[in-house]
Amino acid sequence: TWRVVAPAPDRPFPPHETWGRGALWGTQPLKDGRIYAYAAATAPAGARAADDEKAELLRRFGDWHDPVPGIIAATAPEEILRNDVYRMADPLPAFHRGRTALLGDAAHAMAPTLGQGGNQAIEDGIVLAHHVTPGRDLGAGLAAYTADRLPRTAAVVRKADRVSRLMSLTGAPAVAARDFLMATVSRLGPGLVLRTFDGIADWRPPGATYAAGTTEEAPGTRR
Repeated sequence: TWRVVAPAPDRPFPPHETWGRGALWGTQPLKDGRIYAYAAATAPAGARAADDEKAELLRRFGDWHDPVPGIIAATAPEEILRNDVYRMADPLPAFHRGRTALLGDAAHAMAPTLGQGGNQAIEDGIVLAHHVTPGRDLGAGLAAYTADRLPRTAAVVRKADRVSRLMSLTGAPAVAARDFLMATVSRLGPGLVLRTFDGIADWRPPGATYAAGTTEEAPGTRR
């Protein structure tokens, strides 16, 4: 994957994600007018561009639709981040051992195709805070944390992997079938596409992780 934050383009563009043959490009406007863009492509682990990553992006995406070439052109080579993508093929048996707990990518590394890596880490923290509280048995709290989080995150890892496999298709017949399916689903209604996030975006915390039922604020609290 490659990630960049680029200067604002000459004219605004809506957010989008475009899939190609074994590659994708996404553009997201930021509140300050700049552009956050990300790209992904199938490549050997550990590979790096012979010259620089800007030249590599131009080779891979320079002939894509606007605003992709302009974003690459406006980005300094040293501002481009390139990282290999790793995921956990098999879930861990637990997210804790002794007094140690794992959260986020350390517990359930996943493909970034659903944008859930950071979100699931936040959920981990909330659930951990819910179960590990002063006065409660630590071992029981960590076991409850694992019991709550392991099945959910394993399901999200699998769903992200399925989307990643769709994006990574390179054969012409398979890509054509994928694109036809995506276009058909999109025409039938955006709600069908959003159902990918059923069971993800509707998550609710297990309970209050702070003292509820009062409006009193701690001394020195600022609004």
